[in-house]
Amino acid sequence: MRRTLVKGFLLVLLFITSVLIAGGITVYVWDFPAWSVDGDNYAWIKSMMREYSANHPGVSFKLTEIPWAGGDKKLDLAVASRNWPDITRGPLKAHYVVQGVLVSTDEYINKDDYYEPALKGATFNGKIYGFPFYMTTKVVMINREIFEERGVRIPTFEDPWTFEEFAQALEKLTYDKDGDGRIDVYGFAASAMPPDNSHLWPFLLANGGKIIEEEKGNLRCVINSPENAEILGYLAGIFKKYAPPYMAAYGDADAYNLFKSGRAAVYISGTWAIPPIRRAGIDIDVVSFPVKKKGDRFWSFGDVSSYQIFIQKDPKKLSILIDFAKTITSVEQQKKLVEYGQFPTLKSVGNIYEGDDAMTKAAIISQYNFIFPPHPAKDKAIEKISQQIQLALLERISPEDALKNAEKAANRILLRGGK
Repeated sequence: MRRTLVKGFLLVLLFITSVLIAGGITVYVWDFPAWSVDGDNYAWIKSMMREYSANHPGVSFKLTEIPWAGGDKKLDLAVASRNWPDITRGPLKAHYVVQGVLVSTDEYINKDDYYEPALKGATFNGKIYGFPFYMTTKVVMINREIFEERGVRIPTFEDPWTFEEFAQALEKLTYDKDGDGRIDVYGFAASAMPPDNSHLWPFLLANGGKIIEEEKGNLRCVINSPENAEILGYLAGIFKKYAPPYMAAYGDADAYNLFKSGRAAVYISGTWAIPPIRRAGIDIDVVSFPVKKKGDRFWSFGDVSSYQIFIQKDPKKLSILIDFAKTITSVEQQKKLVEYGQFPTLKSVGNIYEGDDAMTKAAIISQYNFIFPPHPAKDKAIEKISQQIQLALLERISPEDALKNAEKAANRILLRGGK
């Protein structure tokens, strides 16, 4: 009896000690939608919070579900009122670093296990903020059936399209299918609306152009160059000859629907589009962006989503937040990104899309991402650049004028820090 009482007392003492160590801490999580589980796009993070609480007595969670539309503004308002959450997810918000409300995670992560673009997307002023969870990327999607019907070679990583070969292929893929004298299938579909047209930036980079230079934490737009003017003129011709009229004025939904309906052979967008296009019955494949000449590296464009921790007064709570962030961005959890159509930041995760040829290719492409460095003015600068690119693609102004205007407007914003 005495042993039983002692054992029971020790168990109670252990539980009380655990609670005291944790401090009865409540963690406030603000998160965006993830993949759907039984119709709930927040089910994964809810399960992670439940599991962590079960393994850490005294730690509880409160989740605020924030939508993609307007979610960032809600966070900005919370920070402005000094009522921020403990942890949130998304691309690094550099203006929060400037405001001094984010915790640097340099000392808490194994940098050697992260892909270089993943670290770049989480770094500002030489320090890492947050735990990189996944990378997004833009890809060139093709309709294999149309390619085979028209006898067009499907490029590979080993033998990619050159710009010249890309244009020649699009010419063959743009045709009158039913013989009524009107084009039924277009070679090319892609949005040119700002800021969507950043998925066209890999063409500029592959032609030897630059977009941004970074020096000692300062960004400078350097998009105004002969290389970029040349390729922007080339792209304007692609839109004019091989896309539906006024495609350069369309948004991504229009390009997506055209490809999904089998009326376009090539579509450039994010990998989010691959599952629904497959469900529509399109035999889809993924290829790399074109290059200037054989042997050149190809580029893509993407971003990095991290779990970022807000500044804490209580060191115990900070330790819990760091441990929780490590848990939800671990190798095991990054393997679940197969449900989200995104790509791991950790090399040790390996290929989560084994057996899925198109997504495996997209995962490789994500490792060649151009990442616009985090900056308080990042989003505004991208929008200014994208606006001018669209005007050039619409042939309302020359490529040279568009790039000159873009560089001037972006640098003005970057200099002001987004204000």
